[in-house]
Amino acid sequence: MTTSRSKTTSRPKTTSRVQSPAPSAPAAPIRLSDAALLLLGQAAAREDRLLLPPPPALRARGSARQKVLQALLKGGLVVEVPVATEAQSWRSGDDGQRIGLVIAAEGFRAFGLPVPAPAAPAPTAPAVGQGAPPAAETAGRTTKQAVLIALLSDEAGVSVPALAETLAWQNHTVRAALTGLRQKGHQLARTKDAAGTTVYRITGPAGPDAAGATGAAATTGA
Repeated sequence: MTTSRSKTTSRPKTTSRVQSPAPSAPAAPIRLSDAALLLLGQAAAREDRLLLPPPPALRARGSARQKVLQALLKGGLVVEVPVATEAQSWRSGDDGQRIGLVIAAEGFRAFGLPVPAPAAPAPTAPAVGQGAPPAAETAGRTTKQAVLIALLSDEAGVSVPALAETLAWQNHTVRAALTGLRQKGHQLARTKDAAGTTVYRITGPAGPDAAGATGAAATTGA
């Protein structure tokens, strides 16, 4: 007599695993066009922080310039403020108010500059019998040398005339500033762009304190 035995097939035990989400990739740095660099560089060097009127070196005109400004506003690099003149405005409000653009804190960061502290409000009038108080606007001012370094850090390089127009310097002042950067240890490369224009760019760091260099001569706007 034979007995049949049922054979049971054992299945491998499976364990459910909760897959941890992949680490999010770091945000890509903002890539600024040449036009955006010129506009932000000029605004950072100006006391009123306005992007307009544009520097003469800016090639973007009309709708092309408006697209650059719109991209900066959308990216949070600039903010809108009421302005007094048509040259300072980039659009008009519903009530006809002229609206301009000033560089924001994110604009300074994207441009590679430290965010300046806001200037302390000046009193409406000096006290009786006292002279006028020291100017307060310098408390929130970014040095032009810092703007110069940021412009020269762009891979495309920048020409002496473009630097002069953005910083409101003479060409010889720009060349003197470039010499000063070399003396401080900055490595400057001199090349030509696609149009054959001589451009300069920083190719290597200087000393540990070079990034924050704030030469007194660079703040005069000579």
